[in-house]
Amino acid sequence: MRWHREVFPAFLLILIFHSKTNQLPMKIFLFLLPLALLIACSPQEKKSHPDLILLNGKIWTADGAATFAEAVAITGNTISAVGNSTDIKKLAGDSTRVVDLNGKLVTPGFNDAHIHFLSGSLGLAEVELTETTSMAEVLAYIKKYAADFPDRKWITGRGWQYTMFPGGLPAKEMLDSIVSDRPIFIRAYDGHSAWANSKALEIAGIDRSTKFNGFGELVRDGSGEPTGALKEGAMRLVGKLVPQKTREENLEALRLGMKLAAQMGITSIQNANGNLDETSLYEELLKSNELSLRVSVAFSVGEQTTGDDIRAYVQVRDRVGNNPMFRAQSVKFMIDGVIESHTAFMLQPYVDVVPKEVSATGQQSMPLPDFGELVATFDSLGFQIYTHAIGDRGVRETLNVYEGAARKNGTRDSRHRIEHIETINPSDIPRFAQLGVMPSMEPIHAEPGTVAVWQKAIGEQRLPYSFAWASMLKANAKLVFSSDWPACVALNPIRGLHTAVNRRTIDGQPENGWVPEQKVSLPDALLAYTHMGAYASFEENLKGKIKPGFLADVVVLSQDLFTINPMDTYKTNVMMTVFDGKVIYERK
Repeated sequence: MRWHREVFPAFLLILIFHSKTNQLPMKIFLFLLPLALLIACSPQEKKSHPDLILLNGKIWTADGAATFAEAVAITGNTISAVGNSTDIKKLAGDSTRVVDLNGKLVTPGFNDAHIHFLSGSLGLAEVELTETTSMAEVLAYIKKYAADFPDRKWITGRGWQYTMFPGGLPAKEMLDSIVSDRPIFIRAYDGHSAWANSKALEIAGIDRSTKFNGFGELVRDGSGEPTGALKEGAMRLVGKLVPQKTREENLEALRLGMKLAAQMGITSIQNANGNLDETSLYEELLKSNELSLRVSVAFSVGEQTTGDDIRAYVQVRDRVGNNPMFRAQSVKFMIDGVIESHTAFMLQPYVDVVPKEVSATGQQSMPLPDFGELVATFDSLGFQIYTHAIGDRGVRETLNVYEGAARKNGTRDSRHRIEHIETINPSDIPRFAQLGVMPSMEPIHAEPGTVAVWQKAIGEQRLPYSFAWASMLKANAKLVFSSDWPACVALNPIRGLHTAVNRRTIDGQPENGWVPEQKVSLPDALLAYTHMGAYASFEENLKGKIKPGFLADVVVLSQDLFTINPMDTYKTNVMMTVFDGKVIYERK
């Protein structure tokens, strides 16, 4: 039938001509005309067979109640059919790759909705401490790295945990004992504190007389001597001196990071910080067809943001548009810090000892009037807004500011977000659904093995609404999950799923779960890592489901998460990652 659209116009003209010249009786003309129209409107044969078919699996489609299928067909970069294995197999052609899944689970590709991808990617070539479990192990890692790279002028890295050190913070003498002739600057796992040795402090000109009055703290001992620990904005005192990477080094780091993401089944990210230079890196990879994940970026903004900055962000957003590979429609604020360093903004004082340099209720990283004015400006320009708010007062003030912007500019489908929300007053939970604000949270931050310092700071009274995922869902908030990599234990979404459904360590502690009432079901956790991630970037009709017409981003897993013991979730491996219709990773 491929000829019918070309032949039909001529056929119809012949019918009309003969009817008008009385060479064709009107009854015959009226009989043949509907037949001609039927031929013209009949569907064309498909021009090609699927490129890839996955058969005999358990396909979790993330699409409503009837959410499982057996097979999926992919043509080009799009899902072309979903159904049973018998019917889908019939679609195969000579060049179709057919994979027998042998019952393995398939889900939409993971969407990491809050990540610092360039920072994490650069860290892959630095000291990596996220898997260490003791101070001795931390020092051994750093010492080995220094020996392996004797020519590096600075030793940099990330990943130490507050729980490893007496009082929750490290000291310069620990680093001096292993490396004294080169500067060391290593950020905590959450990126909100840093650790420097004496050489780094010397290069930065930091001594007893150094003053710091901004957001954060230059930590000192009882005698006034800097300890080598720096919080929040004070990290810049040393960090600004670390040699900057070249553009090519940044691009190479991103390529390395994308390979790691593919191994984790991550097919989309929402970068929770960035500037024009970083954004241009993703644009360059897009132009060279090197992007192997979909990227949405949020420009970092604050009280130093100028009118010229805003105009530049608008220009980039409008130039990029709604490209399914790359978009730049969001901005990112910070309103407070973190619990462990007592810089998260709280409604009530911290219950443990608070350093005299920090308020008993934490700190706000920018004045609230300035925050409100800037949010209203970006909201009026149509930007989506992320705000880092960890303390319960930080969360409340952010909701107030979002509500004020809506009153000023009018309501719209803004999908503004609050990031992290580690503590919240229960009266504020219903406001998320009421205001259309998305809670964006990281399960791995609630991994019970890392919360000792955190829990000590906030006290028992606030625990029931710690990392309140279940409460958010019960209040109909649109919850989205992420890793916050590299400010986390691992990039791997599977570890996040494990914590979300168990609230226990991989060795089963605590036995009943940490704040177990905030566990979520596996389907809810998977939705928060897939379809809700797509919703968070206004792409819910494009990706995040295994459904005909959606982009072909899918992941094959080694275990059926729906039937295994939930405590075995962390053992799951990614067996295959399909991105944009192409297999970009296969586990051997």
